[in-house]
Amino acid sequence: MLSENTYFHLLRFALGIDEHFDGEMLAPDDWKAIYQLSERQALLGVVFDGVKRLQGNNVPPFSLLMQWTVVAEKICGINQKFYAECERLTRFFEEHGRKSAILKGQANSLLYPNVYSRNPGDIDIYVDGGKKSVVKLLKDMGLVSQKELDIAAYHHVGLDQTQSDIEVEVHYRPSGGFFNPFCNKRLQKFLVEEAKNSTMTEQGFYVPTIKFALAMQLAHILYHFIEEGVGLRQITDYYFLLKHSSEDDDRETIAGMLDGFGVKRFTSALMSVLKDIYHLDESLMLCVPDEKKGKILFDEIIGGGNFGKYRANRPKGSIARTLEGKFRQWNHRASLYPREVHWSMINAIGQFFAKLPYRIKYKQFSFR
Repeated sequence: MLSENTYFHLLRFALGIDEHFDGEMLAPDDWKAIYQLSERQALLGVVFDGVKRLQGNNVPPFSLLMQWTVVAEKICGINQKFYAECERLTRFFEEHGRKSAILKGQANSLLYPNVYSRNPGDIDIYVDGGKKSVVKLLKDMGLVSQKELDIAAYHHVGLDQTQSDIEVEVHYRPSGGFFNPFCNKRLQKFLVEEAKNSTMTEQGFYVPTIKFALAMQLAHILYHFIEEGVGLRQITDYYFLLKHSSEDDDRETIAGMLDGFGVKRFTSALMSVLKDIYHLDESLMLCVPDEKKGKILFDEIIGGGNFGKYRANRPKGSIARTLEGKFRQWNHRASLYPREVHWSMINAIGQFFAKLPYRIKYKQFSFR
């Protein structure tokens, strides 16, 4: 039976953290398990980078290797398409006098050893000017429907996909932030200011600073951990953010904000996971790791997979899934992160009643 340590060793080898893969000879069933785990964690392209470098007989069976090769090539092609779309969106908003920055996915992928191996999801682009101004621009250009505006999230709105089959979320706020409104206000203020320091990449689009990304994606990981689940792809992203960060400017600044953001306890869990899986040096950490809290986060990551989609006994219906998620929050999260869980419940109730008229109008009944 495949051990977690063997999988993590292969993952570190694929990412260039470990120089050699010294695992035992793997059976065909072990390779099948590695493929399935990588698929659940949205890491098929990343892990394949390690598979390509393996020598001798310790390689996947030929049929699986061919299947994996096709998937990896597809991921590479999708990344190229996503990079081109990021460049196009950047030019579009620049032509309309707006500075933008690509958030998370494609910005993170540029930090990886192979910039084409990270599984892309959608494109998140922050556009300055504030909600009212950004929404007006999108409406005037016919890029967003009234329905999408009516049910838009706190921080972004989805573009009409008639022009592209890539899902694009335009952020008029840099982040969904924290559920706690007081902590969220501090975060949003910091991110709006830091977004002004975004820089242009060789690929033709702006990316925010590492300092911005460390704060924004910490909130993003915590949000998904509380709401539905978080997977290894987001954790791997955070590893590379820390690896590319500077001590005196990036890490020192964010570490000093953890208490004000109310996320010191969660960050200690995240640092523990990064240490256990990626062997992150403590000199790169934002705070002292907490193994007990880290074990809870680790179990959620491995058990649930990417955004918790592979969690055992996960309900299929959206309403049942939401109710199950709220129960899990109280049962598994409240004792560790009481403030965030408390505010998430208040936020859920507020959002439900605020969007209820539109849910009825568009016959989209949901508790989200």
